[in-house]
Amino acid sequence: MQAVLALLSDNEFHSGEELGAALGVTRAAVWKKLKKLESIGVTVHSVKGRGYRLPAPVELLSESALRKSGVPNDVAIKLAFETESTNGDAKQYISQGKSLPVVISVERQTQGKGRRGRQWESGVAKNITFSFAWRFDNGPNVVEGLSLAVGVAVARVLKKVGIPNPGLKWPNDVQVDGQKICGILLEMVADQDVCHVIIGVGLNVEMDDGFMTLVDQPWTDLVSRLKARPSRNVILAELTKELIDICQLFEDGNGMKHFQYQWQAYDVLFNQTVTVSTVSQQRQGIARGIDQKGALLLEENGELVALHGGEISVRRV
Repeated sequence: MQAVLALLSDNEFHSGEELGAALGVTRAAVWKKLKKLESIGVTVHSVKGRGYRLPAPVELLSESALRKSGVPNDVAIKLAFETESTNGDAKQYISQGKSLPVVISVERQTQGKGRRGRQWESGVAKNITFSFAWRFDNGPNVVEGLSLAVGVAVARVLKKVGIPNPGLKWPNDVQVDGQKICGILLEMVADQDVCHVIIGVGLNVEMDDGFMTLVDQPWTDLVSRLKARPSRNVILAELTKELIDICQLFEDGNGMKHFQYQWQAYDVLFNQTVTVSTVSQQRQGIARGIDQKGALLLEENGELVALHGGEISVRRV
C-alpha cells in the first residue's frame, strides 16, 4: 500500500495502467490496492478517463529527508508503513541488542497506546507517531521527570513551526487553547543499572474527524492553526534533535532541575483550582507548578503537597 500511496502523493491524476506499470502489477491488482487504502481511511478520487488521485498532496516520511533536516547519523532511523505500536517495536528493537538511540516512526499505527490504556488515533500518513529510545547507564532514578521535559521539547518545536501559544497540562498533555494536540507516553525497560527509556509521541498534524469520533476531550491539529501545511519530516527531525539534547542532559544528571522553570512557563494549570483524581481518592486544591522532580505541587488548606505520576488525571474546576 505504501508504494501506491507514494505514487499518488503528488495529488495528480494517475491512470490505472500507469500505476500498474510502475508497480509491476495488473490494473486489477492496482484496483485492489486502492480499495485497501480506502478501507483504512484514505480517500481516493476516481475519474473516468483520467485515473486516480488523492484529494490533497501527501508527504511520506523518508530517512533522506530526516537526515537532510539534521537527524545525526549516529541515531538509527526505522520507518515503516504500518505497525501496531511504535513503542512495541522499540521494545523489540531493544531486546535484540541493536544500537541506540533509535527513532521509529510509521505512516499508520493500528493499536497506538495513550495514557491509562487509551487508544491513540493517528490516521494514515497525516500525523506524526513515533518512538525514540535511549539507553541510560546510571539507573532509572536519573530519568525522574523526563516525560515533563519531553513536553517542553514538543512545545518548543510547536513554537518553531508557528504555534504561538502551546501549553502543557500536567503530567504530559500538550495543548493549544485548551485543546489537546499531542500526547506523550514513556515506557521503561530496566535491567539493574542499565535503563532503556522509550519515549512515545503522537502529534496531530492533520486529523480526520472520522478518526476522532471516540475521542472524549477537545482536540486540535497543526493544519487547522497554520497558514501553510507543515512538513512532517521537518517536525519529526526537530523533535528528534530536541529529544537527543534532553536525554543527554538527564544522562549528565541535570534532569528536571534544568527544565522545571521552562515547563512552568507553559503550565496551563498554574494558580488554577483543580481536582486531582486517583484510583482511591480525589483531592482538590490550587496548582502551584512542579518541583525539581516533576511532581505536581498542589496547595491544600495552605500547605503544598507533591503529587507524583501514575494513574492521576487533572481537571480544572
